[in-house]
Amino acid sequence: MFDKRLIVLSFLFLIWNNTYAQDSFKQPKNLAKVMIEKLMDLPNTPPGMSIAIRHKGKIIFAEGFGYANLKTKKQVTPNTQFRAASVSKVIAATALAKLIQENKLDLDKSVHSYVPMFPKKKYSFNTRQLAGHIAGIPHYSHKDKIEQRFYTSVEEALGVFAHIELLHEPGLKYQYSTHGYTLLSKVIEGASNQSFLDYLNDKVLKPLSMQATQPDFRSNPSIEMTELYEFYKEGINKGLPVKISNPEDPSYKWAGGGMVSTPTDLTKMGDSYINGFIKPSIVKTMFESQKLSSGKKTGVGIGWRENWDIDGRRIHEHAGAMGGTRSVISIFPDEKLTISIMANAQRIWAIEETAHMIALLFLAPTTPIIQPKGKAEVILKVKNKGKEIDKKGILILDGENDRLIIEPNTDNMKIYPLIYLQIKNKYALIHPHGILNTAIDFNNNTISGKTMYYRSPGLVKPSQDLPLFRFSGSFTNEN
Repeated sequence: MFDKRLIVLSFLFLIWNNTYAQDSFKQPKNLAKVMIEKLMDLPNTPPGMSIAIRHKGKIIFAEGFGYANLKTKKQVTPNTQFRAASVSKVIAATALAKLIQENKLDLDKSVHSYVPMFPKKKYSFNTRQLAGHIAGIPHYSHKDKIEQRFYTSVEEALGVFAHIELLHEPGLKYQYSTHGYTLLSKVIEGASNQSFLDYLNDKVLKPLSMQATQPDFRSNPSIEMTELYEFYKEGINKGLPVKISNPEDPSYKWAGGGMVSTPTDLTKMGDSYINGFIKPSIVKTMFESQKLSSGKKTGVGIGWRENWDIDGRRIHEHAGAMGGTRSVISIFPDEKLTISIMANAQRIWAIEETAHMIALLFLAPTTPIIQPKGKAEVILKVKNKGKEIDKKGILILDGENDRLIIEPNTDNMKIYPLIYLQIKNKYALIHPHGILNTAIDFNNNTISGKTMYYRSPGLVKPSQDLPLFRFSGSFTNEN
């Protein structure tokens, strides 16, 4: 016979926030909305966000949140365009993959064979090294000759950094470089005999029906383009969003950070690495981590970064940040799922983890276990510069407003909402940096838990990292 108490508790367990019906936990879409809306309630979060998830070639989630224009109250929709920032690099890398597939480009051939006009450096380097950020090309520096104007060609844009020497011998170090991708776009031009934007459009954007993806023309933005925001840094409005009055013209870096797109479009591109548009052998090349001359892995292939989610699912992804945007695309190749998030302010630092947490709702089966209601005074071990420091806290689980409070009743008090995911012992902790994976375990009257915070690329699985928080204490059950 069934335990009546278990049936009652299971029913009560489905109750969530008054805004949502009792069956909201049964629907990953509704739970994803709860998580994002809780995140956007925090200060210093973007005015608008958009999320899309594609599974086995079909969109299963596409939602806009907040505002594309705070003044007019124009809402974000799945059609709203955002700056892609450095996600532009994997858009460019996809064009590179098509060139490889057409046998028009050899990754191990010297860059100068495709771009003979680029000034010779102390060392020669190839396209593979360039695309993997190990060629020694510098990132932004005081030596750059960037002008706030429209650059009419990639060749003209090379003048921003072409005069600067390599930072190191190719293969010696990993050195992330947006300028390297401007040079990569010139490699694409040399191999294809087309302009970079034309080749990208002909071989990637049109075939994949990515109509919302285009260069960020500051002087003539699309009607679907969001406004760009930053945050007041001081004064009575500190932490509030304000429109960027003079956004950077990114025409000097189309391939490195100059495209605009939508999450729906980006998931089409992600799906191209799953559905055969790019041949499996080339997908392997694009995703496989490169190695330094020492033999150490970088965690980066041809643009794409290696990572895992908290449960060890393999991911290939890239994130971006620049004035007026934060973006990410994450591909789960084994699960045939791609997720993209885009926002209109440079926030949500843990955007990769946020994407993983939302994707988790659609990847893991619902396996709820009854969570007790009550309270615990806990001791926290908080990660700080690679070490742990002790802090006091309170964990409150009431089924409606679950939360972790750190340093309660002090000037340093932090309150983090928790949302039970209906998956074993997993919670989402809503942090100003994003949505973080939290596990909470109960053993009689004792509670223990940990919150993870990891970055991309990942050289080890997140489960092997030091948690952001570890906490434990005696739990008073109020069921």
